[in-house]
Amino acid sequence: MKKFFLLAVAAMMVTMSVSAQHREGDNTIQPRVGISMSTLTNWDGAKMKVNLAYGVEFEHFFTEDFSAAAGLLFTNQGAKFEDEGQIKLHYVAFPITANYYMLPGLAVKAGVQPAYRVKTQMKDSDVTVDFDRFIETVFQDFDFNMPKFELEIPVGLSYEYNGVTLDARYNFGLTKLITGIDDAIHQRVIVLTLGYKF
Repeated sequence: MKKFFLLAVAAMMVTMSVSAQHREGDNTIQPRVGISMSTLTNWDGAKMKVNLAYGVEFEHFFTEDFSAAAGLLFTNQGAKFEDEGQIKLHYVAFPITANYYMLPGLAVKAGVQPAYRVKTQMKDSDVTVDFDRFIETVFQDFDFNMPKFELEIPVGLSYEYNGVTLDARYNFGLTKLITGIDDAIHQRVIVLTLGYKF
């Protein structure tokens, strides 16, 4: 009975390894959906805001252990505040990562993520306004600006089993959210997604 149990465990481990193992030259496409948890540095009262993130990722395996991936990701970032207000920053992002598979299915990854901001909203109670216009109107005598381009550095881990992939990344925002002010405001974003590799 003990031998049978050990044999069953060994067979299961081999199955798990094989199911997550890719070969040199493999290409995969992975739709993924999840959440983004974001906040802003150097902004008093900024708290984490949780929103939907979704997209698709293409991956090419140069070897069994090393791959590169490029994707398209739609995210809603920004922050919440203690007075129940929030800033919503909608992006179309293009994550590009290098991935090293330490174990079958388990990868550590890092790269760059250029993004383009398509919409910005500031919500206070029941009132929602365009944040770009708010800055232009209220601070028209100052040299403040919100660049539409955003660059982030994503680092993280992913685990794949039978094609199902859980991905966790922490994105360091490099671009200033608002230019022309003394304190540099950057985004900090955690992205958790579940995907399936075809």
